[in-house]
Amino acid sequence: MHITSNIAYFRWHGRGARPWYNYRYRPEELEPWPPKIKEAAEKVEKVYGYFNNHYHGYAVENCLQVLEMLGALTPEQREAKANVENYFKTTAKTTETKLETFVPPTEIKFETLLHCFMDPERIKRAQQIKDEEVTIQQETPNEIRATVKEYHVVIDMQNRVIMHDCADWSKMLPNKKLCKHLGKLLMTLNREKATTILRQIYSNKESWNFKPYTT
Repeated sequence: MHITSNIAYFRWHGRGARPWYNYRYRPEELEPWPPKIKEAAEKVEKVYGYFNNHYHGYAVENCLQVLEMLGALTPEQREAKANVENYFKTTAKTTETKLETFVPPTEIKFETLLHCFMDPERIKRAQQIKDEEVTIQQETPNEIRATVKEYHVVIDMQNRVIMHDCADWSKMLPNKKLCKHLGKLLMTLNREKATTILRQIYSNKESWNFKPYTT
């Protein structure tokens, strides 16, 4: 680390797609930073850290997590951290504040929408599926039937139904998230159409039915 001033400034921008700041750091992502902060603190007079503000309040949680890793939490901050963690546990069981509260669905881009339905690891695995492993069997304005590898996918826009048959899909059903096969199919489709599908699901998620595939 090369120091050029008597202060050090660390800024965590987030790792989302668009917007990139739509992100909640996991503890394991923050763990590499305390050693770097401590190294800087030995060489400068002041160290500042800044997490991009977020409409869910993730910046507060992440900041307190870093302070705890540094062993620098005050009793008041420790109490605040407990309150924040309890808040997220409570709100996770209630209605989720959506990005559309701040950005109209028609302005949310494909990459951001995809991150709303898939975690980064599943997106990465979707990108690793070869294009030739995706077969569009039928595509109309209201329905898409396809196979991804040996698995089947049906997206019925008119009846708001998605059917699929991989093992991971069964884990996604309760929270209406997408597995890597659905992600790959959407990446393969015309970008405008894929974005329209995701916007429809995002805007009316409760009315969509995610189901196991049946013939």
